[in-house]
Amino acid sequence: MVLTALLLGSAAALASCGDGGASGMEATSTSATPTSEPAPETTTSAPPEQEEVIVGVINSFHRAVDADKGPRACGLLTSELQGVYARNPGASTCPGGIGQLHDELGKTKLSSLKFAPADVEIMKKGKEAVVSHEAIAKRNGTNPEKTNSYNLEHERGDWKISYIG
Repeated sequence: MVLTALLLGSAAALASCGDGGASGMEATSTSATPTSEPAPETTTSAPPEQEEVIVGVINSFHRAVDADKGPRACGLLTSELQGVYARNPGASTCPGGIGQLHDELGKTKLSSLKFAPADVEIMKKGKEAVVSHEAIAKRNGTNPEKTNSYNLEHERGDWKISYIG
């Protein structure tokens, strides 16, 4: 119930903002003859792969909650956090707890929260990661005290959300 209230508080605090993405345009050759040299790599702060994966996990979780796809959302959580959702009052399974969260959110969409690889801090030799409430609040123009942090860890080789709050 507390977890649901925290997520509802974060969702309610959302402010509209752009995603600030780069154009991602690459130069192309007009020559029909292949060159022996590969195209130079751009150095426009391409984020490391792990941070991108972590942002993708959080975004996928939010989209699954928004679409009331409990099994998909639960698959992105650690076993322990799945148990927390299963213990929500009135729920007996993680998907049931996600369904309750979806219903409580109503028209509010978690997927409107924006995250970026630069918001991710990887720790403990790549085994844990945090996206702090301060970074999320700054990116989304929300109150840090009403915004959740996301902790993730490797579970069976994949990044899983281990804590939201």
